[in-house]
Amino acid sequence: MKKSFMAALSFVLCLAIIGSFLSVGFAEETKITTCGEDCEFYPTIIVPGNGQSSVCVTDDSGNFILDDDGNKIQAFPAYFQIGKIIRRVLFPALASLMLQRDIGLSDALADVIDESFGINACDLNGQVVTNVVTEKFPYPYSKCSDYEKTVINNNIPFNKYPTALPDDHIYYFEYNSMGNHIGFANELYDYIQMVRAQTGHDKVNLVPLSQGASVTSAMLEYRPEIMDQLHKVIFVVPALKGSTLFGDVFTGRVSFLNTDYLYNGFLSDMRLMDESTARLIEILLRILPDEVISASLDKGVRHLMENTMIRSTSMWALVPPEDYPAAAEKYLSSPEMANIKAQTDRYYQAQLHLENNIQALLDKGVQVFDIAEYNYPLINIGERWNEMNGDFILDLSSTSMGAYAANCGETLPEGYEQKNTHCADETHNHISPDRVVDASAGLLPDTTFYFEGQRHDLTQHNSIILKLAMRLIADDEITDVYSSPEFPQFLSGRNVQELLPLLNTAKALQAEGKSNASIDAAAADAQAVLDNNLATGDEVAACEKALREYLVKAGAAEEEKTPKDATTLRNISAYLYENYGTNGFSEMPLLFIRNLIAKCLGVFKG
Repeated sequence: MKKSFMAALSFVLCLAIIGSFLSVGFAEETKITTCGEDCEFYPTIIVPGNGQSSVCVTDDSGNFILDDDGNKIQAFPAYFQIGKIIRRVLFPALASLMLQRDIGLSDALADVIDESFGINACDLNGQVVTNVVTEKFPYPYSKCSDYEKTVINNNIPFNKYPTALPDDHIYYFEYNSMGNHIGFANELYDYIQMVRAQTGHDKVNLVPLSQGASVTSAMLEYRPEIMDQLHKVIFVVPALKGSTLFGDVFTGRVSFLNTDYLYNGFLSDMRLMDESTARLIEILLRILPDEVISASLDKGVRHLMENTMIRSTSMWALVPPEDYPAAAEKYLSSPEMANIKAQTDRYYQAQLHLENNIQALLDKGVQVFDIAEYNYPLINIGERWNEMNGDFILDLSSTSMGAYAANCGETLPEGYEQKNTHCADETHNHISPDRVVDASAGLLPDTTFYFEGQRHDLTQHNSIILKLAMRLIADDEITDVYSSPEFPQFLSGRNVQELLPLLNTAKALQAEGKSNASIDAAAADAQAVLDNNLATGDEVAACEKALREYLVKAGAAEEEKTPKDATTLRNISAYLYENYGTNGFSEMPLLFIRNLIAKCLGVFKG
């Protein structure tokens, strides 16, 4: 590893916490499409999620800084300059290791966090003040350069799931996820005016994803006149009422600051690495005393929050309304934070008014759809990570606008009857087949689709979610969850990230006449599963395994890496925790002697 161990660990933890503003107006341009008001399609604007925009680091002259491959360096979630990190951390790390106490290590790591994540730092008005530039695409997908299309497809793979919607009717609104939330809402409003001018359409479709939903929600609150200019709003795993993850972080309930959890399962519970790696790190943490580890983590989190996060009004928009008052009291009560608080208070009101604003859309004839995911525990950064149903990043109650659900791994009680909070038709059954979700409690019970076991950050690899969104964008055939047997209300999560390239390899072999019967059969099964919207994630995984096996035998694919057996490392870590608690290796001999003496005295007294 080129980084020091603690720098790497801080990166993982801070990246998990972060989960990106330049105020640019969009001039109304000459109409650039050939259609008119009679066109059967509405222009569609994608409002992407957290980190799904190209926000680039520049030098003091405004020139893009490039990596070794000539690519623009992205500012989200941070700008890690490895050489500077090593120079800052190396000596304090070695000194702390040799002397077994904090010889400037916690300060060095705090400095690294300040400098790395500080690339997105805002001033006391919530405006980004650093050398970053958000690349803007003030024209449709058809006018984008190859580079710009690559940026878009890396986040939303239009190229893999073509739609009937013409390319000159697809727009991608970019913004810095770490910037000013009110500014983004106003920018989105202006962007819609630009799209209307370019296309000649009086209305547009909006497709807000994840954090993009908070930008859309803010616009509806601050600029309600926009409702007359919308045809459809299709929310995809939307962060409409924040995330418990951010609520915990902003109120100081960070789970890994509890060293008992840090040394006893935190890293393996994160599900961001295999268990062997997690348990090995868990053991290696003990090369330093626990007070050094605790001081480093505590100071790192405090610097990240106080010097970067709390001045980003976009990050505040991810705090749930039930947590906002306590978080605001903790961080925004001083006079110097008054401007930030005035802005975050404003979005807090937007969260409280969400249901009314959505109802106002419906009253104006705007079609509103929602796609939510469930039964995947939240990442364990916050203390409440295992207390509600979610999709790894967001709570189901936020993405579904209020659906009721059992906790992950549990089911609704026997005899449970749906609440019908927002469904007046008693003939409708909104309880999921697995008896986990009661969709009748969500604001839009008839137009919200649910995907079981889908992880939020892998949504772009769920082919059915993308197909559904494309269908909703391109035509009006699907009006509710009963419109199409292809898309019932409850579907399965899936990840086709590995299966698609394997299938493409098989098709290439077939085209060259180099395949065999086993490959052909496995490829046919894989294609059938991909085409079947009702296929489960397990069926997708089984097809991937079978196709890979035959391609490996033919020398056309590599074997999948199997996780190492974690039993030994797990047992070692458990033994250390049970016998030495959270103490470091240097503290263990003394503890061993003390325990031995205590046992001997106990025997002697007995």
